[in-house]
Amino acid sequence: MMFVLIGLWTIGLLLIVTDPKRRTTRWIASIAFTGGSGGLSAVIDDTLKPLFYDKGWLTEPVAKILIQIETTCSLICYYGLPYTFLMFTIVYHPNYAVWSSRKTWVPWALLVPVLLSFGFDPVKDDPIPYRYVTLWTTPYIMAGIAILVHATLKERNTFFRKHRILTTLAAAPTLFFALFTLYVLPTFFGLYEMWRYNSWLIGFTLAVILISSFRYGFMGLQISIQNQKLDYTLRAITSGTAILNHAIKNDVGKIRLFSEKIQSEADQPDPHQLRDDIRVIITASQHIYDMIYRIQGQTQDVELHPDNVHLDQLLEQCVATLLPAMNEIEVERDFRYTGTIWGDKAQLAEVFTNVLTNAVEAMPGGGLLTVKLTETKRNITVEIKDTGIGMDKKQLKQVFDPFYTTKGGKKFNFGLGMSYCYHVIQKHKGSMHIHSKPGEGTAVFINFSKKERGKR
Repeated sequence: MMFVLIGLWTIGLLLIVTDPKRRTTRWIASIAFTGGSGGLSAVIDDTLKPLFYDKGWLTEPVAKILIQIETTCSLICYYGLPYTFLMFTIVYHPNYAVWSSRKTWVPWALLVPVLLSFGFDPVKDDPIPYRYVTLWTTPYIMAGIAILVHATLKERNTFFRKHRILTTLAAAPTLFFALFTLYVLPTFFGLYEMWRYNSWLIGFTLAVILISSFRYGFMGLQISIQNQKLDYTLRAITSGTAILNHAIKNDVGKIRLFSEKIQSEADQPDPHQLRDDIRVIITASQHIYDMIYRIQGQTQDVELHPDNVHLDQLLEQCVATLLPAMNEIEVERDFRYTGTIWGDKAQLAEVFTNVLTNAVEAMPGGGLLTVKLTETKRNITVEIKDTGIGMDKKQLKQVFDPFYTTKGGKKFNFGLGMSYCYHVIQKHKGSMHIHSKPGEGTAVFINFSKKERGKR
């Protein structure tokens, strides 16, 4: 058990030192510390007490102190491990940003059964009231495992999915085994010493964490001499420089497109059309300025400057800027929501423009572009659908990966668009999904929670 104690507490300490501000890091470190407390309890009983007795140090006061520490550590493990594991899986899930805004009471509610455990008296010689504790620890651990698996299946980014698989592999088998050895077997079969076999599975968990840390990184813990390509990629996509470059590329393209249009119509100008074209150029120039202002000084993440945004007006503006490039493309608008959401207008304009541009480029021979804005009881949804070439399952799995692109022949395409869009929508506590089939087109669904609509 000394191995379990040292291994778990070392991992917990490294995680806290590496990234103390991240919720997921703090919760998984809590799992390590609560599990390690069980190891310390065993070390006191198996090693320290016999050692102190042999040395003649086991006086009555010292024995009482050791028993008190042993009991406290044992309770921390029994009661803390299921709770910290379930809380970690909730925080670790991709939808946590949405859940946290709606269910702020959940962490406190989940703590109630833990605290009630102290109100039950254990059967003679039992460390805890097994029958009551098993009633809540079983659903806690099983729910945590289910959430981990669901989070892995839901993750669309292959880089993040690899990390989620490793995290699930490290945590799920160990907690499932602990459920039986710590709670089920003592409660229903009277087998109290099976927990000692946990050390074998904990050794497997530590091996997974160690190997993962060297090769891929684990929960922010990276023990590697060489820079990992995907780690560099992820940093690049979230850096202000990459985002700014992509935004400027899009808007410079609009300015050039409309400037050429004005030039081609210079001999017989239409004053009304000329004013509209110039307005698009001014809007694109202003968008570049807004993006520079937001990205300035930001080297690691997207910073939002939220305000009330009329999505129908913003979508109309984004469509208008791309009209000259829509040869033989019919645009169908269906805006059933005219209210506002709380968001960053410049960043959302960039998202919609990216998605619309992808849709237009997917229909080089023409087609139908559908732009819908609808609302449900809980969400406001933007749907952008094309009838273009579509994507196969392999492409669809990688579409949110940094630097992945299906437009390999284009010199200035960096594959940043959809990764950036996904990141921005997540920052708005929304979700983004893509449905596509080869030859049948692509539909992009962007959902915003109504909980964020009226914030100021």
